[in-house]
Amino acid sequence: MRTGIRGEKRRGAALIQVALMTTILLGAASLTVDIGLMYVSQAELQNAADAAARAGAARLAEYTAGDPQLNAAAEAMHYAELNTVLGDGATLSAGDVIFGHGVLQSGNKYVFQTGGAIPDAVRVTVRRTSGSPDGPIPLIFARIWGIASKDMQATATAMLIPRDVAIVADLSGSHSYDSQLRHCRMTTINNHDVWNALPDGLDEFDPQHSGPSWGHMTDLGWGDVVMDPDTYDPRADAGLAHLPSSQNWDNAALSEALAARGYSAEEVSLIMSDRDHYYKSRVAVALGLAIWRSGRPGGYGDQMGLSGGDGDSRIESGEITWTVDYPYNGGSWSDYMDYVRSSASPMCEGDSNFKYKYGLKTFVDYLLMEQRSNAATPQLASTPAQPMQAVKDAVGLMMGILDSFESDDRVSLEIYATRGRHEVDLTEEYSAISARLNALQAAHYDGWTNIGDGIRRGIEELTSERVRPSAKKTMLLLTDGNANTDEHYQWNLQGAYDYAVQQAQQATALGIRIYCITVGADADQGLMTQIATISGTQNAMFHAGGDIAQTSAQLQEVFAQLGGLRPVLLID
Repeated sequence: MRTGIRGEKRRGAALIQVALMTTILLGAASLTVDIGLMYVSQAELQNAADAAARAGAARLAEYTAGDPQLNAAAEAMHYAELNTVLGDGATLSAGDVIFGHGVLQSGNKYVFQTGGAIPDAVRVTVRRTSGSPDGPIPLIFARIWGIASKDMQATATAMLIPRDVAIVADLSGSHSYDSQLRHCRMTTINNHDVWNALPDGLDEFDPQHSGPSWGHMTDLGWGDVVMDPDTYDPRADAGLAHLPSSQNWDNAALSEALAARGYSAEEVSLIMSDRDHYYKSRVAVALGLAIWRSGRPGGYGDQMGLSGGDGDSRIESGEITWTVDYPYNGGSWSDYMDYVRSSASPMCEGDSNFKYKYGLKTFVDYLLMEQRSNAATPQLASTPAQPMQAVKDAVGLMMGILDSFESDDRVSLEIYATRGRHEVDLTEEYSAISARLNALQAAHYDGWTNIGDGIRRGIEELTSERVRPSAKKTMLLLTDGNANTDEHYQWNLQGAYDYAVQQAQQATALGIRIYCITVGADADQGLMTQIATISGTQNAMFHAGGDIAQTSAQLQEVFAQLGGLRPVLLID
């Protein structure tokens, strides 16, 4: 009997122990489930905060889309909602988004500071608390212990990282093509604007200001100002005199102009008659660039007190006195005549009827094509030759954006044509970039297109002692043409292509982001797309095309976008 009683007691004690252990195990299990729930919730809250902070900071750089802070707050709220916590959207309140600045500390670490008129950082707090719109995190088993929910939150701060930017601009000869007669069938070229901007000795603010004129070209005037690519006809342009060789000239206006200058009827007849062996002298006299000392009694030379003519019917080079000096450093009136009389001149690519057409239009074209360097015609730098002017305007707009919004970016200017050249060190004086670019012209130094050497110059500046360790290295690469010059500065199409690709690969290996911008229909968009792909930067290829106005507007839009396209970094 006693043994049975003791056994029953042991069994009773065991049941109590089992019940106690079961209670403990259930409590531990419930605690484990709720802890796991809170762990998942915290991770989701942090993901939502990170996404919202990144998205909000990115909108701070969009200067052209309204108030950046309002847009950033709205974007942060939107992305918080997209990143759910336990299946529900994370709703932000107004005080959950705070703006400020990322301040660089020792060790290249940024810390967040509130305030400032133009913020570059945003701090987002995603809350699941009793006072938040979505309420606290609900618990499951902890309710047994009277704990129904848990207040939780996560905070993230993102900022726009300053950039060290190398603008690598194409300064090849093709950067004035949309002002040249060779493109007269492709677009409404603006060669009149180029002429009008050339200095002529008048006050540049004079409302009557117009471009310079020389000799009989003054009498002819400009002629057709608007050259519609579908309807313009050089043969009907009153601003052009047709002076072919080996032919008599049938031009009543020219005959009258010669007579008005003082040439006798006999001299006018001889000037208008074929004297091909002395073609250039004849043209010089016809254009009023020189006086013919014919040696004939009562002739114009005789009236002017100039002697030396032999009295025959030929206008020999030794019988003319030049009265209009060639106006620029490079070139000559003789070279201009060779340009106009050649069917191989670039302007004849646009329309063969420009051959033998003399006047301001063809002289400006001669300057843009044959005397385009700064050494030859520095005055061209102040003219709106296109697409060069479109590039100047777009870069100027970007510099204005960076300056207005205190971006802390630094910018350098590199250029390339036959070879790359460094123009301006990395600087926060953005006006220095615009000022230097505005002083340059198409084919400023030379005329070919060496894209690889331009990239090389950009790499050199972005790996120099002027680069900040904390800044993102960025290159903006522009071209309106095709790579045609290799690393040895020789014309080599395949070598030029390979050189550009090789330099792009090197830049990428050094952590440099390359954004590519092509201008006009002639640009090699295929190569530039490949370079952008090598860089691995998303949406890094831009193109501006169409007529001059469209190209200019699109290019300014691209540079406005690039001005705000700053990388975003989570700093806590």
